[in-house]
Amino acid sequence: MTRRRLLAFGLVLAFVALAGCSSILGPGADGAGDAANASYDWETGDTNATINVTGGSYKAVYEVSNETTFPVFRRNELGQNQPLEVSALQFRYPDGRVVTAAEASGLNTSTERERAVINLPARNGKVAFTASTQSKRFATRTFVKGSYAVTIPKGMRVDYEPLAKVSPSGYTTERTADGRVRITWQNVDSNAVIVRYYLQRDLYLFAVGVAVQIRDLERRRKEAGPDVDTGSVDDDGPPGFG
Repeated sequence: MTRRRLLAFGLVLAFVALAGCSSILGPGADGAGDAANASYDWETGDTNATINVTGGSYKAVYEVSNETTFPVFRRNELGQNQPLEVSALQFRYPDGRVVTAAEASGLNTSTERERAVINLPARNGKVAFTASTQSKRFATRTFVKGSYAVTIPKGMRVDYEPLAKVSPSGYTTERTADGRVRITWQNVDSNAVIVRYYLQRDLYLFAVGVAVQIRDLERRRKEAGPDVDTGSVDDDGPPGFG
């Protein structure tokens, strides 16, 4: 096995090892806390969907236009749609007035087999809710068309591709005032937005894991002896055909 193959194999093994050990690489999913007291950033400018990820939950604000309902769902491990469990439901009218589900009888949710349906108190405005997410990975279906902004937890990064994944492409990143990373898409035309992120120390552990795997593979190679070339270099053909 060549050194290049050793390196590639070591990268794969190290990545798999890190993927299965998120508990030692950083904080896991936090509880959603008292979602009934959630506050949302309504000043989202022209962004159609604004998502703020904090640990094991996220707050989402979506702009709605000429709609009476807002269906939400997520994909399970089998790739099937299932209702998205939302809490702290709020709605902002175009005049800036904000109401909760307890304050507006028209703002509520109903559950169907493959989705939850948020009933809206007005056709135009902004709807916001809180939902759970995985540790170090955020994914959502694209419930509205247009621009999206996702802010990941403080200390997390998306720079190194083996540890991070941002989909779809065509995004930009920037630092917020409190040092977090915000990812922005001007126009999302895919069915989902996915962001996998990592802590800086995850990258160090990844590099250490790669080095350990390569040394182990090289040791095994030496113990197994020199490579045996089983390919034929005889160009004369079978006996009797020369």
